[in-house]
Amino acid sequence: MTAPIRHLGLGCIALAVGLALNSVLGPLITGVIDYRYTETFENQGIGLDAFALVVAVPLLIAAGVLALRGHLAAPFLALGPALMSAYMFPQYVLGAHYLDLPGNNEDFFPLHLGLFVLSVCVAVLAWLSIDSDGLPSTSRRFQFWTGALLFAVAGFLILRYVPSLIDIWRDHLPDEYVDDPIAFWLIAFMDLGIVMPAAVAGGLALWRGAQRAQKLMYAIVGWFALVGPAVAAMGFAMEVNDDPNASLGSAVAFTIYGALFALLAAYLFRPLFRRAAAGVPAPARGEARLASPAGPPSP
Repeated sequence: MTAPIRHLGLGCIALAVGLALNSVLGPLITGVIDYRYTETFENQGIGLDAFALVVAVPLLIAAGVLALRGHLAAPFLALGPALMSAYMFPQYVLGAHYLDLPGNNEDFFPLHLGLFVLSVCVAVLAWLSIDSDGLPSTSRRFQFWTGALLFAVAGFLILRYVPSLIDIWRDHLPDEYVDDPIAFWLIAFMDLGIVMPAAVAGGLALWRGAQRAQKLMYAIVGWFALVGPAVAAMGFAMEVNDDPNASLGSAVAFTIYGALFALLAAYLFRPLFRRAAAGVPAPARGEARLASPAGPPSP
């Protein structure tokens, strides 16, 4: 087993433990971490903690175990939850009203910073562990429609934020902005500055058939397959807690969006589980499965 894949396995398990600890300490379960959040942002945090505990943590544990066993699929499985974790932890720190609302989340800054750094490290290790030349092939039609879906995500974000931004610039402040301007600007900045450019870049790369588009497709699809359900979980948590800013339609829309990317991820990742030994490329679709020269894959 090479050192990078072993480090990836240990990093995935450490990140899973950290995410679980953060969810248990937060308002979802024990309330030890008392975030200086408005009602809406706290409800969103509860939904995010629940999603991390139920979905991201098991995926990271599975990726970690597979990596320690030298499984080809480990870095692909690790990319999505690691990227999602890196995306969510700045919100834990930057979304609080430190001078206006009671709480103690600043005491847990080392935990949140450490988990953010660990998330980035796991994502980078996973990315570097992927050999682009060994990826299963996908058809041009599949790449086209995946790119189209990524453009649809970018368009959805534009339609979601531009009307609110225009209202703010015209001093017609929407309710969500008046309730928590810090949360509005933070999430808008990350969605329009990270998620939307990633979707556009991935869509363009797939449509142009760029050499590295395959590898990028695995990363973005794996990430978006978790971002959609995570946002949906935040929306449903708001519904359950009778949040005044809850929107059932938005929660359902993100559920559908997440389901589409989850289906794409299942289609992409399934061939990777045909080989158990690291460094043995999965066969391209349509090719015969050949035994490895070194013998059958280890159990």
